[in-house]
Amino acid sequence: MDVLKQLFSTFKVSANIFHNGQYCGSWAINTSGTHYMNFHVVSHGNCYLTLPGNKEITKLSQGDIVLFPNDSEHVISGEVHSSSAVNSSPSQDYTNGADTTATGLVCGYFSHNHPLVSSITAHLPQTIIIKNQTLGGSPTGLHYLLDALLDESKHANKGSELIMGRIAEAILAIIFRQHLPNNSGVLAATAHPKLSAAIKAIHSTPNRKWTIELLAQQCFMSRAGFNELFKSVVQQSPMEYVTQWRLGMAYSMLADENVSTLHAALACGYDNESSFSKAFKRVLGVSPGAVRSQKISVSSKDLEEDG
Repeated sequence: MDVLKQLFSTFKVSANIFHNGQYCGSWAINTSGTHYMNFHVVSHGNCYLTLPGNKEITKLSQGDIVLFPNDSEHVISGEVHSSSAVNSSPSQDYTNGADTTATGLVCGYFSHNHPLVSSITAHLPQTIIIKNQTLGGSPTGLHYLLDALLDESKHANKGSELIMGRIAEAILAIIFRQHLPNNSGVLAATAHPKLSAAIKAIHSTPNRKWTIELLAQQCFMSRAGFNELFKSVVQQSPMEYVTQWRLGMAYSMLADENVSTLHAALACGYDNESSFSKAFKRVLGVSPGAVRSQKISVSSKDLEEDG
């Protein structure tokens, strides 16, 4: 089971490029605050990354990418110790070509409009830096994608932002595959010799009346043994995960397919609209009707257990 494909499909992750330009002189930027995963790619030149509470300064060069899976505070500047006010310096476009004395940046974020993405990004480092030169040796898929993104960033052709966004989504999938831990979280459970059967069953039939006993049977384990193993690997109880997956599926159905609340409830294992709506509101902090009408954007929340 390709759980990464399933997760991306459920969360409807999409890249949004909000800046593609070059900075000259003294400048500093901080793009945190979107509540989404945000990223920067250095298209040419050099710059410096600092993080609050961290004295270390990281130099970024052409082809490097930095990703903040949990929207961490950060400052990227053109000087090691910049005196410029953050986000006060305007950038230039590429109308007159690339300025060899400037630093080019492609900045964006991965929107998802889904309250459960934090259950995945929580297992990622606060900051992921991929240095282009460390790719070395034979070119990799990530190497080709970065080259394509950089090439597209310097040519203001029709559809450039769309193309850069799709390339960025592919880069994110590779980063997830490379950086999500293999000993904890849902991806680890998917590859686990005992737990994978339970994860597959939950994902494929969310409308089934799952209990810990039934899930343990899928793995040919005792109830107690399964419950303990699941908690240690996934870092939440089996029924918490069932609820999380069900309501995540329901959220996507309501937001993207405009199905009725009753349809979403039945498809995700609830007997009636009333119990489903109460669970949805309690766990996600918003009503199914509000999601369905697209009148509200839900931020990631701590999830509660709900049967």
